[in-house]
Amino acid sequence: MVASNNPKSTNYGVGDEISYAFGSGIAYGEVTRLLEGGAAVEILFEDGRREIKKSRDGALRLLRRATGSSELEEQHSDRNRLRDNDVSEVFRRDQKRRW
Repeated sequence: MVASNNPKSTNYGVGDEISYAFGSGIAYGEVTRLLEGGAAVEILFEDGRREIKKSRDGALRLLRRATGSSELEEQHSDRNRLRDNDVSEVFRRDQKRRW
């Protein structure tokens, strides 16, 4: 895996579904409050406990926004799907041969 010099900058919101990696496994929960202007979040885990974690904690991952989009969808939202007409034509021709 290639290291990136860009700092991770995920801004969490109330209602976001997250996962947190503990030493004993992964726990899933939901952000219930933003503290210190978003620098920390209060998490309500599935087992009922509440914990406060820093937003920049590497063990904290965004699974799904309250709006329904995932972290990957959010990261790639500015990208357009690339299409190569030559590749599409060959693909269509290849599919016609199979039938």
